[in-house]
Amino acid sequence: MQKRRTFIYLIFSIFALAALAFLIVNAINSREYRQTSYAMNTIISQTAYGKNAEKAMAEVNTALADIENTLSLYVSGSEISQINENAGISAVKVSEGTLALIKKAVSMSKDNKDAFAITLAPIALAWGINSDAPRVLSQDETDKLLPLVDDESIIIDESTSTVFLPQKGQGIDLGGIAKGASCAVAKEIYASNGVKSALLSIGGNVYACGTKPNGKAFQVGFRDPANEAMSSIASFSLTDKTIAVSGGYERYFEADGKRYIHIFSPETGYPVESDVVSVGVISDDGAVADFYSTTLYVKGTKAAIEYLSTQGEGIMLDGDNNLYVSKSLSPSFTLLEDGYNVIFV
Repeated sequence: MQKRRTFIYLIFSIFALAALAFLIVNAINSREYRQTSYAMNTIISQTAYGKNAEKAMAEVNTALADIENTLSLYVSGSEISQINENAGISAVKVSEGTLALIKKAVSMSKDNKDAFAITLAPIALAWGINSDAPRVLSQDETDKLLPLVDDESIIIDESTSTVFLPQKGQGIDLGGIAKGASCAVAKEIYASNGVKSALLSIGGNVYACGTKPNGKAFQVGFRDPANEAMSSIASFSLTDKTIAVSGGYERYFEADGKRYIHIFSPETGYPVESDVVSVGVISDDGAVADFYSTTLYVKGTKAAIEYLSTQGEGIMLDGDNNLYVSKSLSPSFTLLEDGYNVIFV
């Protein structure tokens, strides 16, 4: 009888210890960490869970700073700056990541020449919207710069890992896809650290890594730029994907009573005047999401509605407070503010 009691006590102790260990591990994996930093000309915010969360977030911050120093048009000595400085002179050897991103951008812009180009750098720099002294270009100035906007002219040599701009004065600006592409880098860092639950925000790009520790999906918000409180007007679930949002509300300047935004038309060389207020595109690939959010903003509501209903996934707000939402988002979609007409497409 004594042996039986001892055995039962031993079994009970083992189960109790196992339960305690499970609770400890679960508590560690559920612990929330937050970090805020600044890179790529925007605020970076991260929320991550688990024992390696802080380490992973620190590595993400380092990686984003490295990406900025490599890809920024405005950082002296960056690979992009070197390519631009050597336009019409010589090819420039670049890293594997830079080469791949330029190649990807050129491939995507091929069928969207009217809405997206990474060779808009000369025009963007001339307008100076990101500088302390922005100005409105004359039509003559614009006409001289427009011939330099030609993504297909970029010579990419994978055998030597070089990029060459054949015309002097040409320049590359990867601002339209760099933040989205950075989400893919963060994804790899989270995975390598065993982080299965995290939410990353890079300006208008949000990447959801997995789900929350309780198994529920992350909820992301969509804002109306005209809303003075800048609060979310709608929310929906996001899991293992990136949403990139484009609009003319973040960077702009006003001259003679007119607003000029930072998104340019490759056709006119002027800042876009779109009937889209804001558009968000969701994709497994952050660079693709970033590309299409910019492209659809430039093309307008008709193209955006067609894309969201037939090709991709996302949400778009027009000037009449109509919210066009992909049907795939309807199960988790919640309208948070009155005054908007939701249309599932």
